[in-house]
Amino acid sequence: MLKKLGQTRNQGEFMILRYIILSLILVIGLTKTPAALGALSIPTDLSDGEQQSILQILGFGTSFRPVDNPYPMGGYAGFELGLAVESVPTEDIGYYGSKAAVDRDVVYPRVTVGKGIFDSVDLFFSFLPLSENEGVGIYSGALRWGFFQATFVPAVFSVLFSATNTNVNTVFVSQTEGADLVAGVNVDPFSFYVGAGYLYGQGQFDSSLTIDGTQTNQISQTMHTMIGVNLAISEMFASLEIDTYTTTTASLKIGARL
Repeated sequence: MLKKLGQTRNQGEFMILRYIILSLILVIGLTKTPAALGALSIPTDLSDGEQQSILQILGFGTSFRPVDNPYPMGGYAGFELGLAVESVPTEDIGYYGSKAAVDRDVVYPRVTVGKGIFDSVDLFFSFLPLSENEGVGIYSGALRWGFFQATFVPAVFSVLFSATNTNVNTVFVSQTEGADLVAGVNVDPFSFYVGAGYLYGQGQFDSSLTIDGTQTNQISQTMHTMIGVNLAISEMFASLEIDTYTTTTASLKIGARL
């Protein structure tokens, strides 16, 4: 009887700790000021080629990144909440147009919510809320379908479809859509995954940025690769991912899969 009461107490304490951690993830993600990204100064007098490069750096660089356990959440009951810290290399932007002082990399947080909808289909929504003070917002949605799980080895293959809208100081807005094939393998407590796919993007540049003083629209596309590792301890997890577009980015995420 005492043993059972002790187990119940431990379970209750773990539940309280879990919800404290999840609450901290949300609070930090929603209140963290994206100062580095918001303070990014995009040069003016940009040529068409330079606008293309900025679309590839900022548009592709802020597109959706899974940074996650490659295995499905396990159906409708599956739920996930995480906080990612992502980086984008921006040093080259400072050499364009009128030139500007730009940090080598910008780093920003992004909250991710995941929900299982079928046995092997998951939906994700990630966001950096639009800040009136900083004028920066990033919103992404993704669908992942684990179409094959091997029985002879702990491996899974999935396809990932994603879309992202990024707004930087209202002078640059981009939309990206991507499709990736991802393969993952589990070596408890770690999961490793690699992926490759295609990314399409379009960006709108305010007239204050362009060399001819008119608002412009740019379109670009590129191949995308990713490699990542996930560490799972009970319901908590931590993931590290490296993505390559025309530039290379890094992401770290902590969270819980319930």
